[in-house]
Amino acid sequence: MRHGLIQWDEADLSTESVRARQARLQQALVDEGLDGLLIYTNHVRSAAVTWATGFTPYWSDALWLQPTEGAPLFATALSKRVGNWIAATNPTSEIEHSPKPGGLIGARLTRLGAARLGVVELDRMPAGLMAEVVDTCKAELVDATELFAAVRAAPEAVEAQLAVKAAAIADEALASIPALRTCAGDVMQAVELSARLAGAEEVYVAVAPDLSRDTRFARVKGATPLAARFAIRVTLARHGVWIRRIATFARDHDDGTLAKIATWFDTACLDLAPVSGLANKLSETPLPAGLNLTAWFVEAPAVGRPLQIVGEDGQDLVRTYGMANLTLCLSSNDGPVLLGGPLLTKQTL
Repeated sequence: MRHGLIQWDEADLSTESVRARQARLQQALVDEGLDGLLIYTNHVRSAAVTWATGFTPYWSDALWLQPTEGAPLFATALSKRVGNWIAATNPTSEIEHSPKPGGLIGARLTRLGAARLGVVELDRMPAGLMAEVVDTCKAELVDATELFAAVRAAPEAVEAQLAVKAAAIADEALASIPALRTCAGDVMQAVELSARLAGAEEVYVAVAPDLSRDTRFARVKGATPLAARFAIRVTLARHGVWIRRIATFARDHDDGTLAKIATWFDTACLDLAPVSGLANKLSETPLPAGLNLTAWFVEAPAVGRPLQIVGEDGQDLVRTYGMANLTLCLSSNDGPVLLGGPLLTKQTL
């Protein structure tokens, strides 16, 4: 179950913007000779439906159907007890409730006379739900993962604006860590509290408590001690746009070195974009004196999951993304430095 603030905000993400996304999906379906698009969602695999509707599903199975004409259908196993809330946060879809949401989808497809149905991540669809669909509908099932991914990846201004707002929430949260930095629990609690109070829908805070020993992040709790140099990773969502912000800290005293490196990273990101060729661009980016790039990777929304690695050492990006998150691992005489933040494509819809 999600714990953050989930409500519709027309100023941040308008119904007009969401319907424009749905219209692009409809055009792609027509171009491929498909009669509709079906997407599965649950707590973990919510990103595709969130992008297509602006609604953040939680805890229960649901299916979302976009026909080539008309409004989409959101069929959920959640009871009607939460129907008003779903409708208030998913205003562009028709909402129906059933313990067998696949049956609702199949019946709708039959009424529409659908012959070919595109299914996002067809090979990962729950067998029970798909059985409910095919028992009530005889449409041919076609994998439409790439179709959705291509439409989803197109840069758009509203997503870029949300990414900037989400990054600002993360920056404010990282700035809230206490001056006394002795254990992981103290800094993680401060960061999460700040992000949630600022309106993040979901927040995950992780720490690498001793960079001299291990650069991997973990969601450790309580009295885990912080070493002389540690890093914090904030992963949060704002209206379905997920960003990661990573910063490296000195436990006792920073002589300004880490702050200067962080400023360099933010400036460098303004000149980078999540597009094919990023690997070469990174290799050509001048580093601050005394630093070496040891590893990098880029994460972007990938169909059902909000973040997935789409580029890394030895693997360039294969398409343009509207926004993505860059993580760098740098080495220095004083130990590793971890940095992370969003990248935006300059040309947006």
